[in-house]
Amino acid sequence: MTSATLDIAIFSFNRGAYLKNCVASLQRNLPGVPFTVYDDGSDDPETVQYLCSLGERVRHMKSGLDDRHGGYYNNMQSALEATQADFLLMLQDDLQIVRPFDARDLSLAQLVFEQCPDVAFISPLFMKGSKRDYFETRYRADSSLRCYRWSAAHPEASAVPQKYADIALLNVERLRQCGWVFASSEQANGELAGAHFADMVQMADPFVFYVPEEPAYRGRVLTLGAKLAAKMAGNRVKSFIEMTQQESCAFGQRPLQAYPFAEDFVNTHDPRVKKPYKFNVYRTRWLPLILNKLELLWRRYISR
Repeated sequence: MTSATLDIAIFSFNRGAYLKNCVASLQRNLPGVPFTVYDDGSDDPETVQYLCSLGERVRHMKSGLDDRHGGYYNNMQSALEATQADFLLMLQDDLQIVRPFDARDLSLAQLVFEQCPDVAFISPLFMKGSKRDYFETRYRADSSLRCYRWSAAHPEASAVPQKYADIALLNVERLRQCGWVFASSEQANGELAGAHFADMVQMADPFVFYVPEEPAYRGRVLTLGAKLAAKMAGNRVKSFIEMTQQESCAFGQRPLQAYPFAEDFVNTHDPRVKKPYKFNVYRTRWLPLILNKLELLWRRYISR
């Protein structure tokens, strides 16, 4: 079996410290693997300065300002069209590579694609501990391919994550063969994936996870609630303690009955971060959460 090639695309907007954390973790854990940052028109000075330091690794994209997600899905399409690799790993700037990714990991992904010719997406993400019942009842272990497969006993109304997720390892050739064009939402892409491919496969030994309590943009804007929550949380990236090579090997040899929930295997440097991890920093405190909801409701009202 000839070893497959891997390329990485990181999608960025105005979160310089998070992007820096993501890139640094990538360089530590996937040294030598090429990556490109697709920046969606950042204007935050800290982010712009860091983007400049990356030089030719950055593609400055023209944002779709009328879209709730900016130019995100257009940028994903650009990454798919630009890559020359067999597999393309799609990341966002608020993600961190939390353990070494080596030839074994790539071989396992390649084996899944070779043995499952109707699969085009593999999830590299740890499972969220806040959804234990969801994952344990909807995924079954496949020991022959060391992965988890969606259980047909639990059909879903939503195609996410059964068919697709924005954070995924893509089989480039299969997407190109079907003429894939990214739609403007995760759900729409899930429906598109369901029309062309089988269920997305979950890695048994994931290596990526969301940094908790991150600032989340809505319509390219941070709400007052999000800004207040970030200030209350200390405005620092709640980065993870990465696994050593020995810890990563042990993780990859555990029985598949031990589902890969992030809270069970990955800890943050800041011991004050609570488990199960929460995402979007405004969700961590009641006052910012209320302010965020009120602002979003007001923005919807005035946009009518």
